[in-house]
Amino acid sequence: MLAVNRLHAYGDAEEQITGELAVLLDVFATLPGFLRARAGRCLDEPDVWILLTEWESVGTYRRALSSHAVKTGGHPVFVRIVDEPGAYDVLLAVG
Repeated sequence: MLAVNRLHAYGDAEEQITGELAVLLDVFATLPGFLRARAGRCLDEPDVWILLTEWESVGTYRRALSSHAVKTGGHPVFVRIVDEPGAYDVLLAVG
């Protein structure tokens, strides 16, 4: 399953945001079910970023979000996330 989250930078420096994301991704990497992640900045609106993570199942994703390490390490990222649906079931894939 894919978790897609849009974030707002609120004018903060790229180094600050990439540092915050790196901390969260390091925590994710230690958890069962985590497969991979990508983060990037919008080319058209530099204040908008995306965090894309892939998990074995929705259960492993939701358990990860419930862990203390994710809640504490991810707080600087979570306050930036746009409140919208973000969990997707993969129905088609290429490559």
